[in-house]
Amino acid sequence: MTASTNLPLTNQELFDLSKGELLRFPASREEYWDVLEAAEYRADYFNQEIIAAMSYESEDHSTLATRLSHLLQNLFWNHPGFKVHNSNRPVCIPGCDYAVFNPDGSVVAQPARLYEYRPGMNAELTPVLLFEVLSKNTRSYDFGDKLPCYKKIPALRYILYLETERPEVTVFERLEETGQWLETSLRSLDDSFRVEGQLVVLRDIYGST
Repeated sequence: MTASTNLPLTNQELFDLSKGELLRFPASREEYWDVLEAAEYRADYFNQEIIAAMSYESEDHSTLATRLSHLLQNLFWNHPGFKVHNSNRPVCIPGCDYAVFNPDGSVVAQPARLYEYRPGMNAELTPVLLFEVLSKNTRSYDFGDKLPCYKKIPALRYILYLETERPEVTVFERLEETGQWLETSLRSLDDSFRVEGQLVVLRDIYGST
């Protein structure tokens, strides 16, 4: 099986097959890497499947991801121990059968540890924060497949899920004392949470509406 003959490589081909829904293709890890090099769209790898969606995001999705990324950039500007990445930076999870996911954004501890699957192609192993902007088509995937794997990343301390239709952020924070995850849902624009001791206010993510 080769990526060029058996799997869609362009956004148009993917859309024609999926009509905007997530698609899953049984594949080996080697075939996934082939697709990653050749395709126009981002793809994940989990449970021996390539999981793909057309590279399109709604205006609300884009706005929220951009705002939160900007806030995190400001928070960690003077912290050389961390680097903020956007959605183009994959994360590899050895503890979840070497799954590879593309979160909407991440903060990675430095110096970074990388999983190199091909020369010049690698994924992050040491994120301390991951965030996802939820959509109707990916909600069950984000919570059902990604979240349990994310929790298996030893370095990870924060997982954020942002709603697009209303101001709401679900924060998963790993407790240092026990290693257990604390889940908190925030729904008011005046609500806030802390990342590495630094305050993030929902109003700064969602604006005044």
